[in-house]
Amino acid sequence: MEAYYELIEKLLTACRILDHEGIIDELGHFSVRIPDTDHVLINGKISPGQACEKDIVLLDLDGNRLKGELEPAKEIPLHLAVYQRCPKVVAVVHTHSPNIVALSAAGIELRAMENLGATAFGEKAPIFEEPGLVDTFAMGYRIVDTMAGSNLAVLKGHGDLVTGESIEETCISALWAEKAAALQSQAMMLGKPDWFSKEVAHKVRDQVIAGKAYQRAWNYFSWRIGKK
Repeated sequence: MEAYYELIEKLLTACRILDHEGIIDELGHFSVRIPDTDHVLINGKISPGQACEKDIVLLDLDGNRLKGELEPAKEIPLHLAVYQRCPKVVAVVHTHSPNIVALSAAGIELRAMENLGATAFGEKAPIFEEPGLVDTFAMGYRIVDTMAGSNLAVLKGHGDLVTGESIEETCISALWAEKAAALQSQAMMLGKPDWFSKEVAHKVRDQVIAGKAYQRAWNYFSWRIGKK
């Protein structure tokens, strides 16, 4: 039971980090799979940055609420479709990252041209073109198909979906993807970016991960919210 509440606390920390850094807003949501179960924890209908322990909802993979006072977000199929189809995924976050939204609305792919972008999403992030909220499993499955094994999908004019094998990885990938989008926007205004190839992006990702960058970034951003 202690591990269950530790997982909730880590989930809340991730929500506060992304809120503090302007990545997740009042309508985003972050979820985590409870190890060795078909159950998922997610913030209910409250801003992730405001959420506390009582605001976390326990769901099964069909979306049935098993525990929690709040209603789950309307877009829970976005999370649950991933967990159903991708057994290695441990955590999922949906954000409305402003620079990612802007690039996608302009019809521009999110592409790697620097180290953190390559680590967060590889050579480039697939774009899901359908507009609207992801409030059906059918639409959620189409997004999973669009991802085709990628850990990040851009939802055109909407935001992104980021997955990972831990809360920490998922949280930091969402941060780095937004940072990459901002840098890409700046670089495109200045000239023609030197895009990473698939091979270079893969090499850079391996190097960054070997340097324990995810752990270092998690420690840093946890420290930042501790300063408030």
